[in-house]
Amino acid sequence: MAQRKILVTGATGYVGGSVLTTLLKSGVALVQSSAVTALVRKKDQADILASQGIKTSIFRDLDDSEHLRRVATEHDVVIHTASGFHLGSALALIEGLSQRKAKKGGNVHYIHTSGTWNLAGPELTREASLTEFKEDNLLDHLRKLEEESPFSQRTTLLGVITAAERQGVEAHILLPPDIYGQGTGLFNQHTPQLLDLVKNAIDVGYPEYIGDGLGGAGHVHIADLAELYKVMILRILQGEDVPSGKDGLFFTETGYHNWFDVAKLIGEVGVSRGVLKFADPRSITVEEAAQRWEESTNGDQDITKLCFCMRNKTLPNRAYELGWKPEKTDHDWRAWIEEVFRMVE
Repeated sequence: MAQRKILVTGATGYVGGSVLTTLLKSGVALVQSSAVTALVRKKDQADILASQGIKTSIFRDLDDSEHLRRVATEHDVVIHTASGFHLGSALALIEGLSQRKAKKGGNVHYIHTSGTWNLAGPELTREASLTEFKEDNLLDHLRKLEEESPFSQRTTLLGVITAAERQGVEAHILLPPDIYGQGTGLFNQHTPQLLDLVKNAIDVGYPEYIGDGLGGAGHVHIADLAELYKVMILRILQGEDVPSGKDGLFFTETGYHNWFDVAKLIGEVGVSRGVLKFADPRSITVEEAAQRWEESTNGDQDITKLCFCMRNKTLPNRAYELGWKPEKTDHDWRAWIEEVFRMVE
C-alpha cells in the first residue's frame, strides 16, 4: 500500500498542536508510517517543528486559497483545526482533495473542526431551557437555525457538507463543546475561558457568573478529543468505515457544567488557596462579563452569550460507535480548575 499523506492545519494551536502530537506519538505503526505535514504561518514556527522532525508547509493566512488548494492536492487526509469559521479555507482544502482524488484515485478525507456554538439560535436573546441534542437529524436542525439566524461557524459547516458531497470528498465534522486541560502541542497549550474567570475572581476578590448562572456547556478534555482524531485517522488508514457527509457529524461531550457551579468551585478553591476573600459567587450582567472576561470574549456581548449563556447537552453516540474511549472524568474537570489557579497566581 502506498504511503498515506496527512495534512494538519492549525498545528501551532491548542487543538491542532495536540492532535499533531497525539498522532506522531501514537505508537501505532500504521499512523506513524504515514507522512504527516503541519501547515504553519511563520518560519520560526516551522523551524521549531522541523527541529522535532516534523515536516511543514508555510502559508500566508487562511485567505491564501491557492496555497491551501495546492497543498491539499498533495495529501489524502486533511485535518482542519485552524478555524471553523472560515468558509473559504475549508472550500479550498476540499477542492484540493477532490483534485487529488481525480489524479490518484482512492478515497480522500476532510476532517473539519467545528463546535457546539452551531446549536445557538435566536433563543440566546432570552432565557433558554436546557436542551439535549443527538446526532440523528442534526443537519436538518442546523439548516433550520441557519435560515433563522445565519452564523459563520454554522455557515461554514453547512458549506463543507455541500462542497464535499459535490466533489466526492468524505467529510467528517467534529463538534466539540468547551475544551479543557493541558494541551500537548509545542505552542498554545490552553484555552482562555477558565483563566479569564479565575484571573477576574482574584482581581475582585470573589467569583462571578452571568445572570442566574444556569447557562452551561458540555466539556471534553483535550487529550480525549485528540484521541478521537487518532481513532478516526486509524480507521481511515485501515480502510474502515467512518460516517461522512450528512451522517458525519460527531459530538464529543464527556461531561457538563453550568457556570454557577463553576463559580462556586472557583470560590472554594480560591479561598482555600488564600487568593480570594469571599467564596460566594456574585451575579453580573452580560455587558459586564464581556468587559471583565475579555480574553475569551473579545469584549463582544454576542461572543459572551455563546461562551456563557447556552444551555445545551450533546450526546457523542457516533464517536463511541467508532471505538472512542474517553478517559477523563468530572474529577479531572475539577482538578483542572485547581490547576488554573496555579497557572495564574
